[in-house]
Amino acid sequence: RQDYEELEKQLKEVFKERTNILHQLTKTSRELDGIKVNLQSLKNDERSSKTDVEKLLEIGQRQREQMKSLQEVLQNQLKETTEKAEKQQATINFLKTDMERKSKMIRDLQNEVRYFSGKFYI
Repeated sequence: RQDYEELEKQLKEVFKERTNILHQLTKTSRELDGIKVNLQSLKNDERSSKTDVEKLLEIGQRQREQMKSLQEVLQNQLKETTEKAEKQQATINFLKTDMERKSKMIRDLQNEVRYFSGKFYI
């Protein structure tokens, strides 16, 4: 009888330990599930960050290409404007020279008129 009670006591202890171990395993399993979820979340965040970086790099490349294209357009406009300004300056110089030549002709003619007017009225 005493052996039976001792065996029953040991069996209760074993079941108690077994229950504690099962609770601990359940707790550990839940913690592992939480870690697994966190790892998956980190992987998703990493993928998302990688995708974001790739998108930013693509946007940066497009902006560089657009800036290069815009720079070419502006350089062409500057070149055209410079050429127009040079042509206009050449036209101004020609007209100025022509006006000076005609002004000199008018002065010469006025001087001739004065000269001949003085001769005829004397």
